[in-house]
Amino acid sequence: MADGDSTLRTFIALPLPAEWTSVLESVIGELRGSTSGAVRWVQPSGIHLTLKFLGSTDARLVPDILTGLDRSLQGAQVPELSLSGLGMFPNSRNPRVLWAGVSGDLDTLEDWYERVESLMVGLGWAAERRPFRPHLTLGRVRDRASSTDRGRIATAMSQCSVPALGPWRANAVRLYQSELTPQGAIYSNLGEVEI
Repeated sequence: MADGDSTLRTFIALPLPAEWTSVLESVIGELRGSTSGAVRWVQPSGIHLTLKFLGSTDARLVPDILTGLDRSLQGAQVPELSLSGLGMFPNSRNPRVLWAGVSGDLDTLEDWYERVESLMVGLGWAAERRPFRPHLTLGRVRDRASSTDRGRIATAMSQCSVPALGPWRANAVRLYQSELTPQGAIYSNLGEVEI
């Protein structure tokens, strides 16, 4: 990878429909009041379904990545997805990442993931060693959070629910740039492939 201004921090993800963003914003609002500042919440407009985190990326590779995504996803079926509950990684005893789940046509979504993974490995990125677990990150528990804070967070998550929405047909994959700031990550669209 190149140094300096030509290196970007990137990832590949599905952008969410406005209805999902709105519902997740209300869920975050409900949870925020119960977590005493122990969670760094994601801006609702930045919530997405990640297929592959790339990290350091030479800016000159952006066109190749987008062309590759277009070719790799040609003829792919379109998954129909729904929001489905809340969860925590790694678990409720020691929550670090708070997320909303995704259900529906997960086999087709897995196919998209595998196509993207194969493309990016072919372009020189390391293969992902963890299994694909589709989720929408809502917030990250701060390192300084006490065990009492973590217990309060787990309780709030178990008592909160995600309002029901009709299914959404995912029909695009986007290459994002992520810029880390003290206020949180800022995401920019570097290009999109419609399926």
